[in-house]
Amino acid sequence: MTLNDFRMDLTEYLKQNAKRLEDMPPGVFTAVDARLLPDGDGLEPGAIFCLRTANEKLQPDANYPLAPYYLVYVSDAGDVLLNFTHAKRSLDVIKKVAAGRAQPDLDAYERFDQATREAKDMSHYQGLLAKAIAAVTGKAEERGVESLFQRGGTVMNKDSFHGIDDFEVVAYVAVVAGDEAPS
Repeated sequence: MTLNDFRMDLTEYLKQNAKRLEDMPPGVFTAVDARLLPDGDGLEPGAIFCLRTANEKLQPDANYPLAPYYLVYVSDAGDVLLNFTHAKRSLDVIKKVAAGRAQPDLDAYERFDQATREAKDMSHYQGLLAKAIAAVTGKAEERGVESLFQRGGTVMNKDSFHGIDDFEVVAYVAVVAGDEAPS
């Protein structure tokens, strides 16, 4: 599938659910069982963040198809498994773990609740979010440094981004490890 295929899927979904999506608050999330991940991809439990920025200076490339949105998959160990430059692959993973599932995975939510003390201790996911933002801003900074050696000069400066304050968490998928077979 290409990003156009995802856009067509989204268009179809919006025909029936536009109001529902408009009413969702920022930071909405779901929990899914890690055993639903595609086999052999080297993916593991963690979180897939959908971030949005209003900072136009963070545009990584004029051809980046999802701007001002960024998808970043960070493992529980804090490793960036899929950076925003792999948006299609992140969308493939989300589709794999979510497509055709109209109801939440209550077992995955229970494990999420246990790990976060019913969302009272979100420090682990805040740390993963910080890694996701660092991955986006680090890539943006890297492109800015690369531009020093290209015609046209620098595309970024030290005031281009301010870290976490430049981003809003639109949504995230908590990919939790499981003990029993997923439903």
